[in-house]
Amino acid sequence: MTTCPKCNTFRIKKYGKRKNKRGIFQRFRCKSCRTCFIDDDFLHMQTPKKAVSFAIRMRTKTTLSCKQIMEEVEKLFGIKRCATAIYYWLKKFLHLFDVVNELSLQGISKRLHMDYTYLTINGEDAYFWGVKCPATGIIVGWCLSLTRKGEYARKVLRGARHHFTPTYELEELVTDGEQSFPRAIWEVFDHSVKHYRYKGFRDKKNNNTIEELWRFKNYIPQFRSFEQAEQFFRIWVAMYNLRKSEQLRKSQEACELMKMIKICQFFREVWQPTFEDNHPNPFNKLYM
Repeated sequence: MTTCPKCNTFRIKKYGKRKNKRGIFQRFRCKSCRTCFIDDDFLHMQTPKKAVSFAIRMRTKTTLSCKQIMEEVEKLFGIKRCATAIYYWLKKFLHLFDVVNELSLQGISKRLHMDYTYLTINGEDAYFWGVKCPATGIIVGWCLSLTRKGEYARKVLRGARHHFTPTYELEELVTDGEQSFPRAIWEVFDHSVKHYRYKGFRDKKNNNTIEELWRFKNYIPQFRSFEQAEQFFRIWVAMYNLRKSEQLRKSQEACELMKMIKICQFFREVWQPTFEDNHPNPFNKLYM
């Protein structure tokens, strides 16, 4: 719902229309402070939404340089922009995904699963650490690193704890045999959380729930730098959790994210891998 950007009240009325280079927009006037405004998340930007969406998608998905991407934008949309504009667009809109990633998570189970998986960034090894809820499928915490040091195990646990609600108490963490996990759990939770190290796939309390998450590695782009990989996962984790959590989808932050750009169309265009019939595309319903 549209609110006044100055006093955040809902007491507004339509006040004509405004026309600029990007189209015609509805104009509003606040009944309280009499501020006139338009409901446009691309305010003070002269580039159409489609061009910005295309540039961000190409930057996240492909290995093209910023200069090459802007050449494609000029060919498709007839708009000439400098290569550094992409960094401005990413900086302007990535914070909305960060806001979603910072929200407290409700309904997660008392038992969580923790693990990491291998990635490659510009031909070098990297690691994606994750903590997942088996009940809701939400990624409670994550981080990206270039090594397997114990500090990153502690970092992902602290990130997960940041999303706990005040009334939530974690009882158990299930991991594999990684040596850094027990000490990290003890340092972050101080023996208040039971650590269960599963004994193999025949163990009823195995780590399959998070192992299935690692299938996403088959469909991610090749990263040129650590910064690009981190930007990608900031977007991906936010959209993944929005799909899994109804609480997040109904939040005001998610509504602001949806208003920014056509997210459904944006991500359906990003994820178009070919799957076998018995392996449906997990990204087809990335946002419900």
